[in-house]
Amino acid sequence: MRCPEVEPGRRSGGLRWRFWVLALIVSLGVAPALRANPPSLIAGMPAETAFLLGQRMYREGLAPSGEPMQSLVKGEAPILGTVFTCLSCHLRGGLGSIDGDVKTPPINGPKLYELQYWHFPNLTPTERIELGVRSIVRRPAYTDETLAKVLRTGIDPNGREQINVMPRYILADQEMAVLIAYLKVLSSEFSPGVTATDLRFAAVITDEVSPEDRAAMLAPLDNYVAYHNTLSGGFGNRMYKTSGGMAMTLGYRKLSLARWTLKGPPATWTRQLEAYQRKEPVFALLGGISYGSWQPIHAFCEAQQLPCLFPITGLPVISEKDWYTLYFSKGYYQEGQATARYLASQLDPSGDPEVVQIARDTPEGRALSDGFRETWSELGREPVRMVTLKKQVKITPDFLRKTFQPKSPSAVLLWTGADAYPALKAIAKGEGSKSAVYMSSSYLKKELWNLPESARAFTYFTYPYRHPNDEPKYAQFANSLIVGLKNTNNDSKIYTRSYTLIQLLRQALGDLDRNYYRDTLLDVVGGLNDLILPDYERLSFGPGQRYASKGCYIMQLSTGEKPELVKKSSWVIH
Repeated sequence: MRCPEVEPGRRSGGLRWRFWVLALIVSLGVAPALRANPPSLIAGMPAETAFLLGQRMYREGLAPSGEPMQSLVKGEAPILGTVFTCLSCHLRGGLGSIDGDVKTPPINGPKLYELQYWHFPNLTPTERIELGVRSIVRRPAYTDETLAKVLRTGIDPNGREQINVMPRYILADQEMAVLIAYLKVLSSEFSPGVTATDLRFAAVITDEVSPEDRAAMLAPLDNYVAYHNTLSGGFGNRMYKTSGGMAMTLGYRKLSLARWTLKGPPATWTRQLEAYQRKEPVFALLGGISYGSWQPIHAFCEAQQLPCLFPITGLPVISEKDWYTLYFSKGYYQEGQATARYLASQLDPSGDPEVVQIARDTPEGRALSDGFRETWSELGREPVRMVTLKKQVKITPDFLRKTFQPKSPSAVLLWTGADAYPALKAIAKGEGSKSAVYMSSSYLKKELWNLPESARAFTYFTYPYRHPNDEPKYAQFANSLIVGLKNTNNDSKIYTRSYTLIQLLRQALGDLDRNYYRDTLLDVVGGLNDLILPDYERLSFGPGQRYASKGCYIMQLSTGEKPELVKKSSWVIH
């Protein structure tokens, strides 16, 4: 394929270039990885500038000028780099991906600039000699010149043409130099928290968490770490003395799990986290638990580029852009979303339905009402009437009756605790019973089951877990990791979620295959197959997705002294 000529410096010279560089540095700051391993200067360009511009090219498809990179795909069809970025296929860590029959190879420095073999590709040249491994070379090591050639023409050092879906980039020489300089340092050194023998992790626990809940989160993790650290003894058997087995043993690391306990007000947590990280850096945070918002820990992880895998919190940060924290779900916010979608499927907008939100002025109440309000608006519905209750305000029968006047609304969203039950019971015989009432099972906790029978016909609950009758056959698998845990408290679903985290971690560590880079850990988790595990009907993953569970039931309580939950919706509500 002939690469169209590009006037040298066409998008890289002049005042616009310098203005863009300055704006980029101010807006993005400097990545911690750059300080540890800066690229060489490019034609006098500062290393920090080169790194940030190269990162933008790789992740966002933007040339150093700020304009979209130009490329050709499939028979010289033009396409903008912002549509089809390097990250799209090679992922954030640069280790590539597999999508059906299409396998995208690694494009990070250590892989590009070494010989690649057909067998045991992750062995270093020194290890191949020490182990006596012989294999056919798949391709020569790239040089700057051959890498520029494959990026422009699709022709690799063997003279073979890459598959059609790989873009052929139209880049000036300096633009190409910037991109290559970034690829050289991408996933070039193991992340902090990794040694030749160990992988260090930590669990964050805020000090309001009860000893029982703390133990329920930590016991499965501690038991798994202890089990994992006994595995090295099996590497002496005959299987592991083969070339493939010895290659596997080189990827083994013992695990450790530190406790990062946060005390005092959330405003002080960042300083505490920074002190823990300075004392003993970790590769990632595992689990963790807090009754309050995870926002300070989330922000710390973003700033430090530190993965945080599946903390136990009902108040995660809701963001489509942040990268470093993976959550089980959107928590209370997701229950509000589910209610909006369910009601939208039930209420005909032509009938002018009225919906009222009544929410406690608490983090939980605000998250529920925000989830509903934002989703309701996205669905094109008119704004609903909003009532915010201070903590000291009681929900009396008179208060609710006024809500149902002058006419009964179609739905009342009652984002409060069980303190509203007496009022619901009192109005059950009146006009209010014509309105459907929605409450959050997570907010109510065990009090869910105490709803007065007279109010059950018109009261619905969000329920973000598998049906309780179906759960025991899945939760039983977690029992193998709760040795030493005196109070399991199944209703809290803490130890079962720790068990789920462990299953995901086990798969991710196996798939990492000695590529101990933080971004690659998150890339690997994003590529895991959907799994059937405790608590959630399904945990589904995908590149860039931060919330694994995307479902929630709407339920009602049956009649009788021992009521059961009855599904009124499907798991994933659209």
